[in-house]
Amino acid sequence: MRSMAAIRALLLLLCAAAFDYKSISVNAPRRIVTQDDIDAKFEEVDKPYALYPVDGPAEEGLCVLAEISLSSPGFEWKRDNYIVELLDDQAEPFAAVSLGICRAAVCAGEKIDFSFAVDIDMRAALLPEFGELEQGTTCACRVAVRRVVDKQLDYRTPDEKKAIIADRMRARAVKDSEAVAVALLRTAAQDALGPDWARDENLAEDAVPAFLLGNCDLRWVDA
Repeated sequence: MRSMAAIRALLLLLCAAAFDYKSISVNAPRRIVTQDDIDAKFEEVDKPYALYPVDGPAEEGLCVLAEISLSSPGFEWKRDNYIVELLDDQAEPFAAVSLGICRAAVCAGEKIDFSFAVDIDMRAALLPEFGELEQGTTCACRVAVRRVVDKQLDYRTPDEKKAIIADRMRARAVKDSEAVAVALLRTAAQDALGPDWARDENLAEDAVPAFLLGNCDLRWVDA
């Protein structure tokens, strides 16, 4: 009886090992990036300057790309991926924000909290968007720096910029399409082999996408 059970177990293992993953077939949408897509993105993002990453702390004359929030009694303001130019000769409250960032010598990936007083001179120099900051209050500022960058004139031609945009858009489209395909293949594999199929194949979680993409019958459908 024990030998028969062992034989059955061996047969099950042999069947599992011999499973033809090409029998798992899915159609997955694949986005094609067109020239119209590239031109539209170019019109959206084109600027006369370029931002070059800086490996070091923020200092006067540079910029930070950051999530920034300002709060005081009766006032809240928050932006993400916001470019703050680190200059002291600009409208308030950004002169005060710039000074706080430079004093902290913050680097990419770091967060800082500081505050500044809204006095009569600042009130006079406030941008209209910040008119609700009341004189005599204190404004708390929180800055999460994504990148420290140097802002310089961009001498690249429109065609050069579009080539860069095209490469990035196509890479993003491939990544997004593969993510959808892997999700479809996971479902199909679970339907065919059960929820523990990856463990039965001794596959680590991060190895599953490449295994499915390389072994299953994946058919791309242009979307």
